[in-house]
Order: sequence, then C-alpha cells, then structure tokens
Amino acid sequence: MRRHLRTVITLGVLGAVVAALVAVGVSDRDWSGRSAPRCLPARLQVSPQTVAPGESITVSSPAADCALGYGRGHTYRVRLIHPGQPGPPVTTAVTEDGSFRLTLTVPPTFPTGPAVVDVKGSPMDHCDDTGASCAGYAAYLTVE
Repeated sequence: MRRHLRTVITLGVLGAVVAALVAVGVSDRDWSGRSAPRCLPARLQVSPQTVAPGESITVSSPAADCALGYGRGHTYRVRLIHPGQPGPPVTTAVTEDGSFRLTLTVPPTFPTGPAVVDVKGSPMDHCDDTGASCAGYAAYLTVE
C-alpha cells in the first residue's frame, strides 16, 4: 500500500512539473514571470533628416540582432506621413535578416513641417499592450 501511495504521489508531482514546463514553453513569459523579449527589427534610419519637397530620402534598416522569422519574399509597406495627410504606400523587399534600403521621393506638393516615415509588415505591427503606449516602426524627419 505504501509503495502504491508513493508511486501515486510521485506521478502527481511529476505531472505538475510537466504541466508547468508546458505552460512556460507555450507562453511568452520566462521563469520570473516577466515577458520574454520579442524579436524586433533594428532601428529604422532616414537620411537626410531634413529634406525639401521634391527631394529624395533613404529609408533603411540594418539586420536585426535576432531571427525575425522572415522568409523569402517578405515585404514592408512604407509610407511618408504628414499629420493627417499620409502619402501613398510604397512596397519594398526585406531580406530574411530584416535589413532593407529604399529611396523615397518626397512629393513636390508634400506639406512642410514634421513628418514620419511609417513601416508596416514587421513584428512591431502586433502590439500586445492594451493601452496606447505601443511604439510603431517609424522614424521622424522634417520637410522644409
């Protein structure tokens, strides 16, 4: 009877440990309960930082420090935005490591002032913060 009870207890403890390992393995949390870091693309770069309407800018990003999971043919949709007045989207190819380089011409009629280059198609599109504090994949510049 004691042997049977010991076996039942051992199996119960083992089952609880396995359940805990599975729960941690399928969640985005590490053992401390903190969110595990997500793989995000490298910082977006825009050059030059100040441009006139009709001139070109280069939008780029180096390789990410982690595996983004991009396959061949992954693309980003890039858009130059003035507050309340988005420009047309441009699609650009992204390498499997997350790097890309694109030349955009600022439309001659684009308004002057602060502007944003916004990129869609990266893991930053999927913000898991239920508040309004999520950052997007973007960079700022000035049109003068």
